[in-house]
Amino acid sequence: MPNLLRGTVTKVGAMRKTITVTIARKFEHPKLLKPVVRTKKMLVHDEDERAQLNDRVTIVHGKPVSSAKHFRLQSIDKRGADLARSAGEGSGAGVDAALAEQRTNVLDELSAKAERRQRGETEDGA
Repeated sequence: MPNLLRGTVTKVGAMRKTITVTIARKFEHPKLLKPVVRTKKMLVHDEDERAQLNDRVTIVHGKPVSSAKHFRLQSIDKRGADLARSAGEGSGAGVDAALAEQRTNVLDELSAKAERRQRGETEDGA
């Protein structure tokens, strides 16, 4: 099964057929038990140059296209213009808004998990 990742397009047009996608991963700090969000930027091959800034995309790991590009664009899940409209903002601060929204969602999930742990519930919900 291929390695699929989801992220936000943060850079378009600097190189032909290449986009930069920021992937956020969430985890709980082992000692502090607080939610931590880390981001990683990946260079992604976009053959048809369909992706736009702030798009939410799915990328797949595969054969290297160049020395830095090991991912290909699989699908565009949500357009950046739709994200800006749903956030109630113009096109100016789209990347920051998309990343802030993604981090907020991650932190909410981790805080809910910590609350369940304090109540003594298991991960299965039993």
